[in-house]
Amino acid sequence: MTLEYITTRDLKNSAGETKGRVRIIKNKEDNFALVEFTCPECNHNEKLKVEWSAPFVEGSGINQKFNLHCEKCNFK
Repeated sequence: MTLEYITTRDLKNSAGETKGRVRIIKNKEDNFALVEFTCPECNHNEKLKVEWSAPFVEGSGINQKFNLHCEKCNFK
């Protein structure tokens, strides 16, 4: 297996407080990413297998935005 993309980021809620976290791992051989997500808005934890399709990640570096939303409260 060859890693194509990996990141762990803190996430801010609508009040600007750092309350959540996301970890994304994508292997080059797969067309999906493994995502562990703690919603910064409602603190809901999820483990997802998400299709890796454009635009899954927008931007670069610390300014990256992920095309994900919480299944519980729909916070993006």
